[in-house]
Amino acid sequence: MSCIWKHPKSVNWVARFRGAAGKTVNRSTGTPVRRQAELIAQSWEIEAARERENNGKREVSAGGISDAVARAERLARLGRLNAGAARDLVNALLRAAGQETLDAVTNRKWCDGWAAAKSGSIKNQSRQKYQQICRGWLAFLKNAADKPLEIVSRSEAVAFRDRLSKDGLAPKTVNHTIKILRGVYQDAVEQGHIGRNPFVGVASLREEDDRRKRLPFTTSEVAQLIATAKGHWKGLIILAATTGLRLMDAVRLRWSDVNLDAKSIRIKTAKTGLTLALPIHSSFLAWLKKQQRGIGAAPIFPSLIHKSGAGKSGLSMAFRRLMVRAKVSAGVARQAQDGGRGRTSSQKSFHSLRHFAATQLAAAGVRAEIARQITGHTDAETHADYVTADLDSLRAAVRSIRLSA
Repeated sequence: MSCIWKHPKSVNWVARFRGAAGKTVNRSTGTPVRRQAELIAQSWEIEAARERENNGKREVSAGGISDAVARAERLARLGRLNAGAARDLVNALLRAAGQETLDAVTNRKWCDGWAAAKSGSIKNQSRQKYQQICRGWLAFLKNAADKPLEIVSRSEAVAFRDRLSKDGLAPKTVNHTIKILRGVYQDAVEQGHIGRNPFVGVASLREEDDRRKRLPFTTSEVAQLIATAKGHWKGLIILAATTGLRLMDAVRLRWSDVNLDAKSIRIKTAKTGLTLALPIHSSFLAWLKKQQRGIGAAPIFPSLIHKSGAGKSGLSMAFRRLMVRAKVSAGVARQAQDGGRGRTSSQKSFHSLRHFAATQLAAAGVRAEIARQITGHTDAETHADYVTADLDSLRAAVRSIRLSA
């Protein structure tokens, strides 16, 4: 009886069955989908049993071979002998010779399986993004989605890039999409399903520097936001404005990260992995003392910690609504095209509190390396010149941040 198993280094199931010669055979099914692999394994076992019944004798169809050769010549003369047609011809020749046909892996089968195989190694949000990208690509391919992988050429990849751009997606989003799909097909190359990656050599679009269009809040705007905010939102805004912490880092702050005696915070940032030692601003310290103190890893902002950052009910949109109530304009950094898939981006958002902290430090004459240590905003180019500042220097720098005019 056939069965399937999976090698630790492969995403595809392997079929194990009794072959035509009576010996156990292990053969890749070419699919990571369990049910599909089981059906393939069963069909191979049935085929092998039929061959054993015929004593292993395979009938050769001379007419079938002649027809396949003639069809190949005809397609070549018409200029229609591409990779997909070639595979079909090779399979026709193999069938005519009584041999097993090639195991074709379609674009849909591969892309769906690739995204599903990532579920155990990446965050759920990233998995959903990969699935969305694969769905968009397969929809673009239309009928070719159910054709073998090698039917896709670089011209289709370029056309997909251009379609995304025409639909109004930002160049950065388009380039990220092409990068993901390049990885999808590179895995197919490495596993021997195709000989070349259609996304290799697809040029990136020139990206707009939207960061220059994004603005920090003014001191009066921060004061308006703090005055308007209630409960945990008030503390969250004060924390971000005085430390430059990103939204999800700030909202996940726990009492175990806070040392009230030393008036400091120690937190590991999600984006960069840096562990920051930050002084507590007097305004945030005053807010903290009014809260019921939690034990150990209890959250500082329990009403916010379980919410996501994105989405209509996420923290970013909640902050946008708070800005409206505080009469703080978000502005427009990039306008979405009418009827396009792109979205409008704002000049000001929660991230502007991070820009506010950096701007306040710069205006107070705080040295750049100290400011970077407070905000945790470093990259590969500046890392070599990074200077570790003592906590007293950081405290002096944080005291320079003013939350009211």
